[in-house]
Amino acid sequence: MLNRKSSGAALAAAALLGEMYSAYSVFSVQYSPDMLWSVGWIAVVFSVSLTLSVILAIRGMTLIGTASGVATGLGLLASGIERGETLQTAMGAVFIIAGSSFMFLQAKFSPLSLYGQWATAAVAGEGVRERRTRLCRITDLDERLLPLLEDTVHKYSLGDLRSATKLCCETRYSDDGVLPRGAYAGPAPVVEACLLTEHMVLVLIGYAEVRGVALVGRLQQTMVSEASRQEGSAAERDVYVRSAWLDSAESSSYPFPLDDSAAAGEFMEGFRERLAATRHT
Repeated sequence: MLNRKSSGAALAAAALLGEMYSAYSVFSVQYSPDMLWSVGWIAVVFSVSLTLSVILAIRGMTLIGTASGVATGLGLLASGIERGETLQTAMGAVFIIAGSSFMFLQAKFSPLSLYGQWATAAVAGEGVRERRTRLCRITDLDERLLPLLEDTVHKYSLGDLRSATKLCCETRYSDDGVLPRGAYAGPAPVVEACLLTEHMVLVLIGYAEVRGVALVGRLQQTMVSEASRQEGSAAERDVYVRSAWLDSAESSSYPFPLDDSAAAGEFMEGFRERLAATRHT
């Protein structure tokens, strides 16, 4: 995992340095027409850096987008200070402040923003991860999910879930989030759970080394659909849970992972029954 994280961090650093250099040079070249680095070379560096940032964002490192704004601001700021250009210096400061503010808001308030909006799908794109699904009581959930569950209960004032939970399903990954080098830029889930109460649905996503993520929605605003299985993946399946998640501006779907066991089938049957009962109340 260290190699995978280090390679992702190195690529991110290279992309940000390239964007900072491009912002610095594109303004500096106006004052030094004979400088060694030509406008064409600057364009190449910027294009490669931007492409790398986009790839990393798609692969899960979504903060790279707002970090690019900060890097660009640093380049403008350095060039402005060096050349004594007040407007250019101010532009750099604005980029840095705006980028830093968006990074803070994205990391603090946007569900899954730090890890890629649908990180599980990105991981699945590199190959099937072996998983085990079971039905359990809420008190028997993986201990890595319990602090996240407790924080979620307090945050949304959900009350006593031990008595309110009607259905609880947990899926664990056998690889413990350690994926092949280069397979994924961001952290991979190690355990996930889906809980249903009479009126709410909760999805808990646990990671090995970073804080987990919780999605909470109302059953009346929730739909569930099963993804078509790909060839060679008969033992794994994803169930798309779509809801107007609390703290989210619009409805979106999350692919909850299941295996092909009887427990997974019982969970799907129970989920649909709960949804049907909610629709008729």
